[in-house]
Amino acid sequence: MQEAMSRFQPSRTSPELRAVRGPGAPGAGVDELAGRSEVLLNRLVEIEQGLAVQEWWLLGRTLPEARLLSEIVSLLAVARGELLQFLADFFGRGPLGFDPAETLGGNEEPRLNDPLWVRQRREQTIYLLRNVAASLPPMIQYARMLRAAAERLNVAVTGLDGLGIVAGRLEEAYELLQQPPS
Repeated sequence: MQEAMSRFQPSRTSPELRAVRGPGAPGAGVDELAGRSEVLLNRLVEIEQGLAVQEWWLLGRTLPEARLLSEIVSLLAVARGELLQFLADFFGRGPLGFDPAETLGGNEEPRLNDPLWVRQRREQTIYLLRNVAASLPPMIQYARMLRAAAERLNVAVTGLDGLGIVAGRLEEAYELLQQPPS
């Protein structure tokens, strides 16, 4: 992952970047905002990769927990996409060069008729849901802080909207975790 993230370097000087660094937007604050945004992006990528051990949507009919996890994975992907777009538009950062949500391992064929296999997937899903639930509150707070910092730096409305979407999707994921899977 570090190698892939190292490819996430400035690729161009965008008009939005010039606008961010305009009057009233000190360069150091803008650079700090970019760095902090990348920290959140790295955390999102870590979590997505941790969840990419199974195609959870395939198990959604059998395991309500898997359906919930699949919905959360989708919300995290939207948050990552918005954060990537923000970094590209306002800081000239390029794409990751890989899809963190891509299933990493030997994704075995679902054995829905095997009660032991289903029980193991349920236990794995519950474990992953608990980990995500523990990770989301600080990420939500961090995303809100990024948006507030961007607002103080007079970032264009499109950037503020993107950061708002990042926080909103993280909040939605956390709200989903507050209800038992059905």
